[in-house]
Amino acid sequence: MSSRSIFKEPQMVPGYGGVQLAVYDTSPAVDSMCPVILLHGLLSSAQSMSSAMGMLQEMNVRAIALDLRSHGRSDVSLDPHEYLNQAMARDVVEVVERLDINRFCVIAYGLGSELTARIWNLGTRFQRAAICGWGGPPSRQLDLYASTEWKLRARTLAHGLEVDQVSAINDPEAKAWRHAADRSGTNRSAIAAKLRSGDSRENGLDPTAISAPVLAICGEDDASSAEFASALPNANSKTVAGAHTTAGQIDDLWRAATQFVVNC
Repeated sequence: MSSRSIFKEPQMVPGYGGVQLAVYDTSPAVDSMCPVILLHGLLSSAQSMSSAMGMLQEMNVRAIALDLRSHGRSDVSLDPHEYLNQAMARDVVEVVERLDINRFCVIAYGLGSELTARIWNLGTRFQRAAICGWGGPPSRQLDLYASTEWKLRARTLAHGLEVDQVSAINDPEAKAWRHAADRSGTNRSAIAAKLRSGDSRENGLDPTAISAPVLAICGEDDASSAEFASALPNANSKTVAGAHTTAGQIDDLWRAATQFVVNC
């Protein structure tokens, strides 16, 4: 199934603060299972979830993929303050409420996985979640985001997104982020604003309170999904081929994720 047949014209749904979010909703005629919310990673878009969306559509399960704030066809936020108060997580909560969805599951990757933890901690409960691309003990990520090291790193990454010429970027990670932003067409100034906002340090990220069943999936060359799962009260883990930036291109990851959530 081609992504073109899945990703038709999105509906624009107001998010937190009135930001307009592009939402792709398969809405099958007969929908007897929980709909599944698909949350992509940073410097990506809903299109990166096409494998999962196609698999769910073939199973006649309603799939709802969002272009997160400042990604894809959603509105762009250039003011760092527009990312505070867990704005990106609240965007997801707003979409769920406006679409009048009471029961749902989640498949998320990278940043989307972090937002999955945040929406749970904001009180929006899902039935199951496949959390992909977030490995290792959750405390490691929380400690990193709270550190001065990350504050300085975020500035370096933001600078790499803002400069005119890639040749002016000396930091290898910043250069990799710049290339990723250019490939995806993501608004670089918006992501720089997010990095400078400090939103990653806000309370609400800790996933260890998630009592719903969780399947943690990471690439074998990424951080350990088993270590992540062991910190949650009701989680299992799976490892697929690839690293953090490539595991999301593996059908095995999306097949495991979709099979897990449709069993709710």
